[in-house]
Amino acid sequence: MLVGLSLAGALTTYAAATRVAFVDAFATARGNAFTATADNASAVFYNGAGLTQLEGTQIHGNVFAVSLDYSADTTLGKDKIDDEFQAVPSAFISHNLKDSPLAFGFGVYSPFALGADWGNDANFTTPDNPADPFDPGYRVPYEADLVYTKYHAVVAWQVTETFSLSAGVSYDDTDIEIKNNGLEFDGDDNTIGYSLSALWQPSMKHSFGLNYQAKTEVTYDGTASGTAIALGTAGATTRVDSEADLVYPESIVFGYSYRPNEKWNIEFNADWTNWDRVDDLTIEGLPAPLAGISSYELNWESAFIWELGVTRYFDNGWNVSAGYTYVESAVPDQGFLPIVPDSDRHFFALGVGRDYGNFYWQATYQYTYADERGVSGNDGPLDLPSVNGDYDLDSQAVAFSVGYRF
Repeated sequence: MLVGLSLAGALTTYAAATRVAFVDAFATARGNAFTATADNASAVFYNGAGLTQLEGTQIHGNVFAVSLDYSADTTLGKDKIDDEFQAVPSAFISHNLKDSPLAFGFGVYSPFALGADWGNDANFTTPDNPADPFDPGYRVPYEADLVYTKYHAVVAWQVTETFSLSAGVSYDDTDIEIKNNGLEFDGDDNTIGYSLSALWQPSMKHSFGLNYQAKTEVTYDGTASGTAIALGTAGATTRVDSEADLVYPESIVFGYSYRPNEKWNIEFNADWTNWDRVDDLTIEGLPAPLAGISSYELNWESAFIWELGVTRYFDNGWNVSAGYTYVESAVPDQGFLPIVPDSDRHFFALGVGRDYGNFYWQATYQYTYADERGVSGNDGPLDLPSVNGDYDLDSQAVAFSVGYRF
C-alpha cells in the first residue's frame, strides 16, 4: 500500500505550496503590497521596521478565510476538492516608547496553513493493479492538514528621521497530518526563527521597505499507521514511531511605495522564496521492507510573488484599496502531488475600510484563478502516473481586520 516515498512527497508539497502570504485585510486589499507602507501593528509580519511609524499602543486582529475550489481531470477521471472556507486568524500588538527611538511588536500568525481533502475515493488513487500493494495508485495522498503557528517578537529602532531597522525572533509550533489509502502520518515539532527588516522614507512621496524571514528546520516526530505498516511488519502491528525532516525556506520582500499626495498610496513589491532548499526528504522509522523507498528527490524551484496595490484615502476616514498579485509555481511536474495542485496563480482584491481615530476596520474580497496546470511528467522520482492530467483553480477569499489605538 502507501509507503514512505509518497508520504515524504506529501509533506514537502503541502508545506511549500501553502505559504500564507496574506495576513492583514488592508494589505490583502492592496495585493499584499505593504512592505514599504507597514503602518499598522501587522508590520510585525510585513516589515518590523514600520513599527517606528506608530504612536502609543495598537492592538490589531485579522481573519483571512479562503475557499480553494480545485478540480482535477486526470487519466482516471474527474475529481473536485472539498472547497469549504478555511479560516486563518492572526493577532498583533505594538508599542512605541515615548521620547525614544525604540518600538516593540508581538504577533501570533500562521505563515503556513490550510488543508486539502479530495476524498479517499479520488480517481487518481485508483491502482492499476489492485493486487500489488506497492502500486503507485496506493501511494497518492488525498488529504493533508497543516498547522504552523509563529509567536513573533520584534524590536524596531528609528536610526534617523528617515531610516529604521528591526530584528525579530520567533517560537514556531507546527503539526501535520497526511492521509491516503494505505497510511496516515501524524507529527509535530517546534523551532526558532528570526527576521530582519528595514524602512527608508527619504521624502513624503517615496518609501522603500525590505523584509527578510529566515528559514526554519523542523523534524516532525510522530507515528505512521495503516495497512502499509501492517504489510511492512508482516501483520505484527499497524503503527510505528516515525519522523520526517522538513525545511521551510527563507523569503525576501522588497517594496517601493509612491505617494503623490496624502490621498494616494501606490506600491509595488517583489517577494522571493528560496524553494530550492526543498529538494529531498526522508521518512525515518518505517519497517525495513519499506525503508528502501523512503528517500527521494523533489527538486522544487525558487519562485517570485509579484504584488501591486493602490489605496485612495478620503477626508472622512474612509479608504478604498485594490490590488493584483501574481504567484509563480514552484513545483515541477516530476514533484507534483494533488494535495496542492500548484500552478501560476492570479489574485485580484478589492477592499474598503474606515479609521475613526482610535478604532478602525477593514473588509476585503479576493478572487483567484490559476492558469490551467497540465501535468504529464510525473513518472520520475515520485513515479505517480495516475496524477497526470489537468488541474484548475477558481477560488475566493474574504478578510477582515479590526484595530484599536491608545
